[in-house]
Amino acid sequence: MIIHHRLTIHPKPLFPRSVSSKNGVSHNIDPADMVGLTNMSDYDISVNKSATLAGQDCDVTLGMHNVKSRQAGSLRISTNHDTLGDVTVTLAQAGAKVDSDAETADRASVKLNLPLKDMINNDDVTASVEYDVPSQNATVDLGYTSGDVNVGLKSNVNVNTQKATHKATVNYSGIEGVGVAVEVDQDVAGKLSVTKDRYELRVPFSKDGGVNADDVQLRMTWSQDL
Repeated sequence: MIIHHRLTIHPKPLFPRSVSSKNGVSHNIDPADMVGLTNMSDYDISVNKSATLAGQDCDVTLGMHNVKSRQAGSLRISTNHDTLGDVTVTLAQAGAKVDSDAETADRASVKLNLPLKDMINNDDVTASVEYDVPSQNATVDLGYTSGDVNVGLKSNVNVNTQKATHKATVNYSGIEGVGVAVEVDQDVAGKLSVTKDRYELRVPFSKDGGVNADDVQLRMTWSQDL
């Protein structure tokens, strides 16, 4: 039984958005382009519905990405099971955007957020496991929160080759309105991110190269209401 649905359209303006501070501040953003939605290079569409499937209350999201070009689709079903905890099933074609990142290959995965609160009576510890059928990758994600600090460890293992990768993250939210995050992999390469409102300063680094100033990015989230 469908309870309600929500339709979301993400337009991608055809004009490039850029700002340069070299030799003075300049930009290529024309106010007419900001409101001219007929000049779209592509767009994404997603439909969200609440439904009851096999007796479980589910949240279903159907997406169609890059509608004017590649048309990569995705389907995500999320529910909460009394024994298993939060369960998420994701089906996506290569190129579809899931969790804000474009998939590099077809995906068919099942993710379980384990109900550790019932097991160890501790809200500060989280754990999830995920398995993707096409890639045969199994992912274990552990997290611990203490005050304003959240520490995470993600391990990815290919069950066929036994090749493993590891990534550690630290997030700090003690400064009001500002987010600070550090992400490091097993090769001591990663990034530092500082976010404030719509802006993010992203600083990649590596063990051998340190910080390359050319790789530092200042990002701004841009949106337009229809």
